[in-house]
Amino acid sequence: MTAFRRGLDGLYALGGIAGGVALLAIAGIILAQVIGRFFGIAVLGADDLTAFSVAASATLPLAYAFRHGAHIRVDLIIGRLSGPARFAMETVALLVSAGLCVFFAYSMLDLAGDSFEFDDVAQGSIAWKLWVPQVMIGTGVALFALCLIDDLVVHLAGGTPSYRVKAESDGIGHAAEEI
Repeated sequence: MTAFRRGLDGLYALGGIAGGVALLAIAGIILAQVIGRFFGIAVLGADDLTAFSVAASATLPLAYAFRHGAHIRVDLIIGRLSGPARFAMETVALLVSAGLCVFFAYSMLDLAGDSFEFDDVAQGSIAWKLWVPQVMIGTGVALFALCLIDDLVVHLAGGTPSYRVKAESDGIGHAAEEI
């Protein structure tokens, strides 16, 4: 395994870990609210922090999940194709997906820059800086775009993209169970 591959996989893993931390933050905020209610204490800003953590937990681990075959793939068309037709369809699917993710990541990071520049804050009980969750969302989608481009390059070079490696290994395991 090359240093470049290890570096990319490390980036994807960091996104997965950050998504896990965001999930722990959600649990901690909810626990603080439950304990606070028991003692009659309101946890100010908990709704906003929970929403920010949900957004982070949904986007930061996208690349890690994709590399490990955790995304749902619908093979209604591509699954019925083989040879050059399948190669072309997978290329188009990866190109379109990567393009949309690059656009979304750019838009979110641009929005975060504007929020930082104008000192934009949430309108909840605490004026949280909005650029922080926007950067987390933009970073997660940018990592996913990088992952899609990574698989596109592997696919175009004649290799097997990560989502097919995982699907094929799951298929072999499933076939072994059937026997």
